[in-house]
Amino acid sequence: MVDLTDFIQQVKRANDIVDVIGSYLELRHNGSANFVARCPFHGEKTASFNVNRAMQIYKCFGCGESGDVIKFVEKYESLTFMEALERMAKRANLKMPETLLQKQDKDYAARKQKQDVYFAICRDAAVFYYKAYYSEKGAVAREYVESRGFTPDTVKKFGIGYSPDKYSLVKFLQDKKYETEDCLKCGVLQRSHNGDVFDALSYRLIIPIFNMQGKVIAFGGRGLTEEVTNYGKYKNTAETPLFLKKNNLFAINVAKEQKQQSALPNIVVVEGYMDVIAMYQAGFKRAVASMGTSLTESQAKWLSRLTSTVYICYDGDAAGQKATVRGLDILDKAGLEVKVMSVPENLDPDEYIKKYGAEAFEKLIENALPLPDYKLALLEKTFSINSPDAAKRNDALSKYVKGALIMLRQLDDVRQSQYIAAVSLKTGFSQEYFRRKLTEDVKTETPVAETAQQISSETQAKYFVACCVLRGEDYASVEEKPRCDTVFLSDLYDYLLKCREENVSPSVDMLYTICPDATEQEYSQIIDVDLSKSRREKNKQYFKECKLLLKKEELKGKKERLLEEIKQNPDDVSLLEQLAKLSSELN
Repeated sequence: MVDLTDFIQQVKRANDIVDVIGSYLELRHNGSANFVARCPFHGEKTASFNVNRAMQIYKCFGCGESGDVIKFVEKYESLTFMEALERMAKRANLKMPETLLQKQDKDYAARKQKQDVYFAICRDAAVFYYKAYYSEKGAVAREYVESRGFTPDTVKKFGIGYSPDKYSLVKFLQDKKYETEDCLKCGVLQRSHNGDVFDALSYRLIIPIFNMQGKVIAFGGRGLTEEVTNYGKYKNTAETPLFLKKNNLFAINVAKEQKQQSALPNIVVVEGYMDVIAMYQAGFKRAVASMGTSLTESQAKWLSRLTSTVYICYDGDAAGQKATVRGLDILDKAGLEVKVMSVPENLDPDEYIKKYGAEAFEKLIENALPLPDYKLALLEKTFSINSPDAAKRNDALSKYVKGALIMLRQLDDVRQSQYIAAVSLKTGFSQEYFRRKLTEDVKTETPVAETAQQISSETQAKYFVACCVLRGEDYASVEEKPRCDTVFLSDLYDYLLKCREENVSPSVDMLYTICPDATEQEYSQIIDVDLSKSRREKNKQYFKECKLLLKKEELKGKKERLLEEIKQNPDDVSLLEQLAKLSSELN
């Protein structure tokens, strides 16, 4: 059986990191081994994303993100580690072996096989619906789509289809030899209370829902007749192992395509499929839909990988709802710049574009309110702080100030200072009043995280020794494992000693394989150290000092253990002799 770690290393050696990342980003040469680009994991104007061919790693000096070629594909494509590994293996024409992970998780292969079956069923169902759209029975769907002004190219781009009846899809999938239970599990078919199996979205216009990788995972159906819409105008595939609403955004695959073709300055989030499709046809190819749910942390994560700025364009009924504002806060916490668009006349984006044109819609984007301004506008709309009635005005003012303080507490220092001035001007309360209120609940103790970041000189020495050995400095070697207080250091030293035992050179990029759960701070202690030629003599001397410090720590540990042993055996002369020898070594 092939060892998982060995196979990972084989895959990495067959996939040069510059070639792989260069297929996603526009890399610019910057020195003999370095290439730079704008970071795909956070918004930036300057290129701070570095790819090092010699070490086969990447590092962004803007956001701190770092990794090897597999981690890049995993993060950029939003894959699991095993999916990214499999993709890179396929790129290098390497066959995935039975891995240690599969051995440890006996259900892995079965789950993977079942998932592939679900993807295949969804793909074939999408093909069926698309062909049905152009069939004789699909005339009602084509009439509706034409009435919306969608072109054949748009229909093809989004794979729009039609479900002609309750049982044609059932027969189609049976003819394809799919098991009925699998079709039910992936949500394409449904079973009634009497055991009858039928198309879950029959007689509806079908909109396939794709994941980030462009695979069909579910379907949305829009009723076209009164008889069907009585059961709901819109209906989605039930949630399945492939499809959870909270983890997906409609047209996220289209936004990703735009990201790969050029920079994606922002994404517009709307509520429905039709809004996205209408916006795409009007030239706005950066819209996604939340499919009627409030935004989640998972969706915020997808969006943050594609852009740094998100515009929210919900209809008038949704704007201001608590769930909506809560979703916007989630985006803000994810580090995204959030702006809220206001569409006049309570029109949805599709209706507005049809009525006033794409240029007018672009103006709405330009005039969108930053999230704090939007929240203040909602407060002002809710509480009449300008009421001519003094009693009502004073009551509204106290509630407005309370709401404004909640909003201010959610901001970083720079924005907080800016909005304190704005709220002070609006309410007449002094800026000092707001600052005092904001600091009343702030605790004075040192945060735990801050204390945890303090590193002892011994731990720093362990990092530096490991760094020099891993990065192949000719003066560096490690003969034994020091006492390691962290999993990261322990696993790293195990790897270095294994390389020594097998007489092979360690590889920097293996850091991300042997320590996959390390923090960026831990990775930085290894990859950010300046080992340039100009610092060679200083680093060489510091390495000697670090080795001496680790030797001293080892001897102190032995001495402590020996003293404990002497307490238990005070008459043992040999222990006293060992203590004297240890003390001499320490001195």
